[in-house]
Amino acid sequence: MSEIEFTYDRAKQREFCLIETQGSLETDRAGGLRGQQRFGQVERLADGKVVMLIGVHRVPGSVVALKKPLAVLAKQAGDESRYEIQSIIKEKFLFKVRPDVILQQELANLPRVA
Repeated sequence: MSEIEFTYDRAKQREFCLIETQGSLETDRAGGLRGQQRFGQVERLADGKVVMLIGVHRVPGSVVALKKPLAVLAKQAGDESRYEIQSIIKEKFLFKVRPDVILQQELANLPRVA
């Protein structure tokens, strides 16, 4: 049996976000959403809710506390038994409705055709 060592330094903590959607996020890139790629913007509103903007889509959501916190770990280079806690996630952003389409301002003022 081997021992695994975890280190935690609050000063080194990075901020991570857990996002849950009722569907999948797709991209035109061959690698999908892997890597450090910007795919949208999440904004936390004053009333405690969140809004995700992806392209011309707007998805309202809510902030939900996790029943059990999650730890984000990074393996220490060259040492199979040492991990550093990068962050502790205590809440998630939950998006469970279909997105709304945001119209460009110039299109929003066009007259309706009957």
